[in-house]
Amino acid sequence: MPAVLLLASYHHGDPWSQGEINGFMEGLAPVGARVFVEHLDARRFSETADQSQFAAYLGTKYRNVPLAVLVACDDAALDFWLRLRPTLFPGLPLVFCGINDFTPARIAGYDNITGVGESPDVVGTMELALALVPGARTVLAFGSDTTVSARANMERFRRAAAALERRVRPVEILNASLESAAAALASAPTDAVAMRLTSLPSGEAENTVQPGQDTSELARVSAVPMFGLWDFDLGNGTLGGRVLRAAAQGRAAASIVGQILAGRPAGDIPVVDIPAEMVVDYTEMQRFGLSMDRVPAKATLINEPATVFEQHKGLLWAGAAALAVFVPGGCILGWLLAARRRTEARLLESERRYRELVESANSLILRFDATGRLLFVNEYAERLLGYTRSELLAGKAVFWPAAPPDLSSLLARAMAAPQSLARGDSENEITTKDGHRVYLHWDNQPLFDATGKPEGWLAVGSDITARRLAEEALAARAMAEEELSIFGRELLADAPDAVDRALTRLLTAFSLGRAVWFENVEDETHGLGCRLAGEACAAGLTLQRGHPDVAFIPYSLDGFQWADRLAAGECIAGPVDDFPETVQNIMRAFDLTSVLAAPVTCRNVWAGAIVVGDVRTRRTFTRQEQSLLSTAASLLSAHLSRGR
Repeated sequence: MPAVLLLASYHHGDPWSQGEINGFMEGLAPVGARVFVEHLDARRFSETADQSQFAAYLGTKYRNVPLAVLVACDDAALDFWLRLRPTLFPGLPLVFCGINDFTPARIAGYDNITGVGESPDVVGTMELALALVPGARTVLAFGSDTTVSARANMERFRRAAAALERRVRPVEILNASLESAAAALASAPTDAVAMRLTSLPSGEAENTVQPGQDTSELARVSAVPMFGLWDFDLGNGTLGGRVLRAAAQGRAAASIVGQILAGRPAGDIPVVDIPAEMVVDYTEMQRFGLSMDRVPAKATLINEPATVFEQHKGLLWAGAAALAVFVPGGCILGWLLAARRRTEARLLESERRYRELVESANSLILRFDATGRLLFVNEYAERLLGYTRSELLAGKAVFWPAAPPDLSSLLARAMAAPQSLARGDSENEITTKDGHRVYLHWDNQPLFDATGKPEGWLAVGSDITARRLAEEALAARAMAEEELSIFGRELLADAPDAVDRALTRLLTAFSLGRAVWFENVEDETHGLGCRLAGEACAAGLTLQRGHPDVAFIPYSLDGFQWADRLAAGECIAGPVDDFPETVQNIMRAFDLTSVLAAPVTCRNVWAGAIVVGDVRTRRTFTRQEQSLLSTAASLLSAHLSRGR
């Protein structure tokens, strides 16, 4: 049985660490691996403390254990493994979870490693606070700069405050003790809400208290609503927030470990990010007198009072049992009466169906006399073509196939030798009154009177528009797949302009105006961003390469939300107006109205995105188109990873 060594950053019993461990155990249970758990205790001891004795302890304890995978829960554990894995357990795959603000640069230079990032949704929590609390303007943020994770969360708050600068006034309270934070909350202004970004130390114990315990202490004296970012804040006095679930982090890490134990290399598994969950506490909403109408429909509501059913479940079940006895007898009597009524109604229904058969049939039914004059059209023909019956009979629209050139001969032959008469069928395209195209298939049959004399013919038309359009769509897809094949061959040629030549093929494949390759770059000042690395555009449009605005595009706060989805392997599609403002400005620089983007990797690290876009109208991209662009992105990923 394979063995896994999990190192938790915090102490045994820490709510966050324990939630990650529980989720990991639950997710890995079907695999049947042995799991060993150790604790680094970084919340109560400095991250800079000497860890050599702990490393020696691990080396001795697990010297003879056949470990298959190492796991790191949170930043401190990851830093420990990155520093000591080469000497303690060289060559073992490493899976992490709960890593704040993860970027590929965090594990650059290390191999055989992957995992789950932790991205507290500070901006989402602030927006939820503004939505729930009328008049909220000031946001008190209790944070710290003493640990890596605390500094990351404070920086995230600053980015969120910058994005919402017109709506909020941020107030940072750094390195405050639990007692001083409680005093600040007790005297907070009436337009304030509070947010705890890290666990707060107690001035008496000179140590960080248990996560969630400090929240409870602060909420007990706070005069304003408090919001949290992690699941251990829930039920301890916080009004709500966009919270991260520790168990979800653990389960996601267990899923990756399961893949590795099944034989998949860790380096081939992309790093994923677990989204936060919107949660609101009903009890706290009532405590602050806030309207439940302000709670978003997608929010999870906790501590909601029991329903009437839950309060009176016994009585309701007793009533249901009584009904179970009396209802069947009543149903039998009702059935007997209904059967009689149904018998009486069948005759009327038969007559009604006969009358409606012709009128409501899902086919066009036309009747002509022997001279070719139209005598009758059914209601379906009116609905399909948009003309009234009087307009059709008056000849305002001619949409049926032409009559046989010698109708009298046809009818005579039908009387004399009907077996020699082949069915007359044909197809044609017509235009409805409002300008839509419709394709029809016609079957023509001669009609005879009571004496057997031919008196005209009947034309029955079937709407085959869907079939024709499907055939056209199939032809378009075949062309798109051919263009995608040429896209791959262009990259394989590896000419200096191979990427631009390949992108030109996407214009034809998608019938769009632009195709762009954005490559990720790291800037010393602005951090992670991207640049325009390749493009193609339709005739009449201007290439943007060389324009200073696209030489480096930093990932702003909105951009990071887009980037997080691409880094997680998602495709992004939709009209430009539906995206965050920062992304809208970038896309409109290319005159785009709708875009479809797919992530590109280089050696299994997210390296940018291919973007195709329409410059004419808003457009909805199909799943097939998303799959097609994902295939193109995979081909470009292979090209970038080859020989570079």
